[in-house]
Amino acid sequence: MNSKQLTFFLKTAELNSIAAAARALNVAQPSISLQLDNLEHELGTSLFDRSFRGVVLTQSGQIFRTHAESIMRQIEQAKSDVHQFENEPSGVLSIGMTQPIGNILSVPLLALVEEKYPNIKLDFHTGLSYNLSSQLQSGEIDMAIASPDGSDLSHLHQTKLFREKLFIAIGNEPKVASHKRLIGKNNITFSELADHEIIVTGARDSLGYLLSYYEEKTGIRLPHKPAFGQLMTTLRYVVDGHGVLLSPTSAFFHLQQTGQIQAIEIVEPTLWREVCITTSIDRPQTAMLKAVIPLIRQVTTMECNSGRWQGEALFQG
Repeated sequence: MNSKQLTFFLKTAELNSIAAAARALNVAQPSISLQLDNLEHELGTSLFDRSFRGVVLTQSGQIFRTHAESIMRQIEQAKSDVHQFENEPSGVLSIGMTQPIGNILSVPLLALVEEKYPNIKLDFHTGLSYNLSSQLQSGEIDMAIASPDGSDLSHLHQTKLFREKLFIAIGNEPKVASHKRLIGKNNITFSELADHEIIVTGARDSLGYLLSYYEEKTGIRLPHKPAFGQLMTTLRYVVDGHGVLLSPTSAFFHLQQTGQIQAIEIVEPTLWREVCITTSIDRPQTAMLKAVIPLIRQVTTMECNSGRWQGEALFQG
């Protein structure tokens, strides 16, 4: 199996035609047919169903396509990694972040990278913590900035970045009777939270995972309401007075600055969540990663010192 075979296979799968793949790759059609036959012989299975209309992936072919795409991404990344060690850092760096972290870090980080390393282009991905771990292991992203969620990280390397404090976010004009009692409060105990339904992500995500830990620790179960998937939708729901959100200030600092949301600190106990930079242990740290990680720390310090992201740095310098 070689990269030429994988290239021929993926182009044929994309176009559903060996002839079309030959034209697109400027290769003789018999050459592609021969390489596909050799690939199927090596794998011991048929990858395509062939007919006069063209070709269609078999179930085995669909499974193999996922692996072939991953292998080709890794080959291209390997070429890029080697090239970077010989030149100024350049290329596309894919960074996955949870939505609150993206809300606080992505814009200032993008501006700083453009200033310091104009040849590096950032490609941001947002998602729940466990999705980011999967994307990192598959090679879809180069780095994740997220919080532990109980996922298996045996093939990943984590470096602590920040310890964020969790709050209750509430709109100025609650429509729920019990929430009206929260207006003007600076803090609320964990036990008092049990009187209020709170919006929180599911147990598989880092925030739901952390809340389960504190519930086990205190013996207090809180009534949950699922988040809406998109942070912007959830925040609109909160601003309009329909609910309260368990979250770090990174998720809503912009609405807090404009007076649309109030933050109530959770005490007895104070709720903390660690944020980590996660990379794959199967790939060497590239010149781009070495260049951008210090900038992530710089932006984190800046956002913490401004009060927009409440917590404390977990790194030196």
